[in-house]
Amino acid sequence: MDDVNMIDVDIEEVQIEVTSSTTSSRIIKKKKGVFHHDSTKARCKACLKTFSVHCDGKSALDKHLTSHAHKKSMKSLNKNCSVTQFITPERELDKISAAECVLVFHGVKHGHSYRSQDCTVDLIRTIFESSSFAKSISCGETKARAIACKVLGPYFTTIIIDDLLKARFYSLSGDASNKGSCKTFPFAVQYFSEIGVSRGLIEFINDSNEIAVNIFNNICKVIDKYKFKLENLTSFGSDNTNVNFGKNHSVFQLLKEKVSHLLKGDCYCHVLHNAVHTAHDDLPIDIETILCKLYSYFSRSAKRMENLKEYFDFVQVDFQVSCFIENMTKIRWTDYKT
Repeated sequence: MDDVNMIDVDIEEVQIEVTSSTTSSRIIKKKKGVFHHDSTKARCKACLKTFSVHCDGKSALDKHLTSHAHKKSMKSLNKNCSVTQFITPERELDKISAAECVLVFHGVKHGHSYRSQDCTVDLIRTIFESSSFAKSISCGETKARAIACKVLGPYFTTIIIDDLLKARFYSLSGDASNKGSCKTFPFAVQYFSEIGVSRGLIEFINDSNEIAVNIFNNICKVIDKYKFKLENLTSFGSDNTNVNFGKNHSVFQLLKEKVSHLLKGDCYCHVLHNAVHTAHDDLPIDIETILCKLYSYFSRSAKRMENLKEYFDFVQVDFQVSCFIENMTKIRWTDYKT
């Protein structure tokens, strides 16, 4: 039987005489359990009892299995689960962690929210209901954010830094970005690698003071943190504000004092926007009024909208006019004039 072992236990007393510094002696009784195989006896793992099978053989085993004490011990043994049942094997745990990282990477790459990530995991569990692997995946909003910020982010940043240190020369770009009441400064690099021109985001710094000296100090912190050489900086890129590219006291001028060969990287989107914005003032018509009237003309009639869609199909262009008009005023510095 599976729950019975042919083991015998002998208990013997061993007397040990110990002599102390006071020449007194004492007797220590020690119980010594010696387990050895004996074909005439069997020991039950559930009951922890040893009984003889020398005469009755299998009948003795059947008698013990049907006894009340053995059945009670088996019920207690089945209720007490082993700790190993609650521990996921290391190899399977690695597969689950890899799957969760892939899901988060896919969501970040395609701009999915962490809430959408949580919903996707629930959907996977429902679709693959019979899969124990799918049921083990847990990637809610908090965990997805932790994986993205503390696992994937540092990993890919390390890859960029290693490539950049090999490339030596690099250009740096940065600009202030507002997220609610928080002002952040993202810094991106561009450099030549083995596969050609490479770009990457390496740092986000929170700083409420958007002045030239603070931005310059933040740039120096980033360069010192990743052990870049300031003299290998070839250009600095940002938007065309006075704090970044002013003639007297700006971020570019402060960097220019440290790196004499530094080039200025203008934002061509801002240059184009400023040019169109200035030229728009000399036009004889108001473009904003015309666009709003066109949208109002088509949006209030289903028949006109269908005719407009047919025209878009005829010229083989995606129908996105309504989306453009609705979101026209939501863009910060690029607007309908551009």
